[in-house]
Amino acid sequence: MTQGKEEIESKELQDFIESTLASIDRALKNTGYRLTGPVKFQIAVVSAKRAEGGLKLLVVDASGKYDKESTSRIEFEVFKMTPD
Repeated sequence: MTQGKEEIESKELQDFIESTLASIDRALKNTGYRLTGPVKFQIAVVSAKRAEGGLKLLVVDASGKYDKESTSRIEFEVFKMTPD
């Protein structure tokens, strides 16, 4: 992911989202329940400059306080795709 000319490393965010969605799928499997709407995420992330250049996004808990870094919140929805 890039922002301007700076490279943004967001593997931790990617892993968090993938893990959360996989966990929801596993939890609902064979329960008789199903997901009927979007999965909504509200995530606090830290944008930390790396010594070698670029930015790294870190997923943090809601109470996290970080110095020399910019903490932001992102909110988005993910819809499960259905086969055509």
